[in-house]
Amino acid sequence: MDISRALPLRYLLPLIIFIEGFVSIAVEILTIRQLLPVAGGSVIVTSLIIGFFLLFLAGGYQRGGRLCTQLRQSLQVNFLISAVWLGVGLSYAFITLFFYAVQRITGPHIVYPLIAYLLFVIAPLSYLLGQTIPITMNMVKQDALAGKIGGETLGLSTVGAFLGATLTTLVLMSFLGVAWTIIINVFLLLLLVFFLADSAKAFLLLLCIMLVVISLIYPLNILIERHFFILTNHYANYQISNQNNSPLKNDEQILFINEAPSSFVNKDKQGFAYIERIKKILFHELKLRDKSILVLGAGGFSLTAASDYHNHITYVDIDSKIKNIVVPQFLNEMQSDFVVDDARHYLQTTNNLYDAIIVDVYSDIKSMPAYLLTREYMQIIKLRLSASGVVIFNIIANPLLADAYSKRVDNTIRTVFHSCMTIPLAYEDRPTNILYACSNKGNQSDSVIYSDNLNNATTDSFNW
Repeated sequence: MDISRALPLRYLLPLIIFIEGFVSIAVEILTIRQLLPVAGGSVIVTSLIIGFFLLFLAGGYQRGGRLCTQLRQSLQVNFLISAVWLGVGLSYAFITLFFYAVQRITGPHIVYPLIAYLLFVIAPLSYLLGQTIPITMNMVKQDALAGKIGGETLGLSTVGAFLGATLTTLVLMSFLGVAWTIIINVFLLLLLVFFLADSAKAFLLLLCIMLVVISLIYPLNILIERHFFILTNHYANYQISNQNNSPLKNDEQILFINEAPSSFVNKDKQGFAYIERIKKILFHELKLRDKSILVLGAGGFSLTAASDYHNHITYVDIDSKIKNIVVPQFLNEMQSDFVVDDARHYLQTTNNLYDAIIVDVYSDIKSMPAYLLTREYMQIIKLRLSASGVVIFNIIANPLLADAYSKRVDNTIRTVFHSCMTIPLAYEDRPTNILYACSNKGNQSDSVIYSDNLNNATTDSFNW
């Protein structure tokens, strides 16, 4: 094979190792991010993604170490297939259709379509990319100790992985969006295919192939993202439905975050039914005025869409971009303060006390933030309430408490807040919005019951 016109190996191999490390970790992060709308971001989902990636990466290492001939061609084929597989398999359109098709067969379970997706998309990707390091090591002149070659190779790959991890989340997805991040990683793999060409004829052929691949991958990612979403970043996909793109009535809008309906507003600035019920409790029944109210989970800021009722409202949300999405595309103005922070971290670091705290961070069961459902989290909320303050949780659960999750959420809240009333939007055997209204006033545990033998109900009912 004539490689005189090819890029010298002493420059090419470090570049291959570095880019492979960058793309490999970027694929993991992109997979976790792209599966958020369909599978959620629980520890179980994340561990399965990482586990499958590592398992088939190990298979790729073993396969690559056995290859001794046509190493350039093997890398070219691997990178070309990986580029196409990455551009198609991690696109929003493919993931949505894939999960929809599998769930038509398996039912509304997350684990089965998730495993099917990981086997069909992530397994081949990690297997092919995993072959890179042992193949490049076999291409190195064996004039040094195996440990030195392996150490330098793994070190360079790890540096690439570090930059892939940090730049993917902090720069690429934050400023360019998810679709462009996918395109950039596809382009990096195609660039390696191009650099591995060993003749002028091969250069031209691969250039044509690159143009064809990009022309297919670009609309599948960029154009579809622009069509469906206002913004995508490392936190979520944001879209707004109105009469122009949905059956909604005039002046009605719904803000979707990761395909879950987050906020609704109509011409009268009314929100979803649970939001209107919270407003009724706070502003009409408790008649809160000139009070300090904290809202954890901004959504579309719909609690104060109509008015703040002369209260000081502070919204806390982890995504700084949400304010610019909501105003002016969803609401004309925002009658409140906005703090960019994680809900739990904010509660741990602020010294403010609030007359009311609204916890609205649970959009649906599959994407619920588990660390915001613990007893310790509830205790932090309690510490940030004034002596007579009230906290209202918007929980997505079964109002009949017919499953372990719903019952244990109820147990957890009542372990910390002993004076709670629940208001389900629909008393049915299915997940729905349940409002837990818990008072901090007289919030003492009391296990006394009335019995036929000892019944103080009459005296207890007097207003002493």
